[in-house]
This record gives sequence, structure tokens and C-alpha cells, in this order.
Amino acid sequence: MAQNVVRKPPLDWLAGGLLLGLVQVAAIGLAKPLGVSTQFVVADTKLLDAAAPDYVTAHKLISSDKYRKLGYGWWLDIGIIVGAAVAALATRRWRVQTSTVWWSETRGPGAASRMVACFIGGMFILLGARLAHGCTSGQFASGWAQLTLAAVPFTITLFGFAMLTAMIVYPKTPRIES
Repeated sequence: MAQNVVRKPPLDWLAGGLLLGLVQVAAIGLAKPLGVSTQFVVADTKLLDAAAPDYVTAHKLISSDKYRKLGYGWWLDIGIIVGAAVAALATRRWRVQTSTVWWSETRGPGAASRMVACFIGGMFILLGARLAHGCTSGQFASGWAQLTLAAVPFTITLFGFAMLTAMIVYPKTPRIES
């Protein structure tokens, strides 16, 4: 296979989306809406509590039990990592890589610039999630699974900005495997 060719996914997008939706509905039925970014605040609170417990106790937000206890969200995060590893191994697509076909096609093979861009992008995502007191995965996926009205304009805005960002970050499209 050529270096700059995007491989076909092992699962059709429609089947994958339906499967993800069913898992989301089941998770909401069994626990509560899913969210990942809260666990970063929980981890920070745990570290702060070890270093400055008085600060954590006095803090209006992180003093609540939601940010002081390890809950189901930790298992969700662990499940995401383990599930991704199992899927990659099961489909024989696992390999260590420092860049993607899309990044290499547009920005070159350098790993450092991609790592910096990923770090900055991740910081923006977490900052936005925390400023909104929620998370994009929770609003998008859980919102649709619960049929909330707020999910509709959020999804339209999310996908609109995602497409705009993709066009800016990846102006060149690699060849897709046929």
C-alpha cells in the first residue's frame, strides 16, 4: 500500500453510527449521559487535594462530590482506551505512528508540528468544554440519544465548524484506497 493512501474502514459508516448510537442509548439507560472531559477535572482535583486540600474544600466548584470522587466516568475513559486497542488489534490496523496520511499530505511528514497542533487543539476542546460546563461528546451523542432540543442547533454548529476546520487544516485530500 502506498504511503499517502487512506485505508477503507473495516466497518461501514452507517453500521458504525448505528452501533455507537445503540451503545449510547444503553449507557444512558444503565447509568447516565456519557461525558469524557469531566474526568480531567476530577484528576486535577485529586492532584490539588493532595497538594492543597484547604483550597479544594473552599473552592465553589471542585469541592462538590462530582469532582472529588472517581465515578463511572473513569470506567468510560478506560473503556475508550481498551476498546480502541481491541478494535485496532482485531482489525489488524494497529501500528505506532506519529502522523496521519491527512497531516503528511498537507503539512509534511514532521511529527513535531502535528504534536504541537494536537496539543493546542486538545487544549481548546477541553477549555470550551469546561467553560460550557459540559462536553461536546455529552451534548452531541447524549443529547441525541435523549432527544433533547438543544442537540439540534449544537450538532449543526458542531459539524459546520468541524468541516470549516478540516478545510483549513487539511486543504489537500490524500487518495482513498479503492
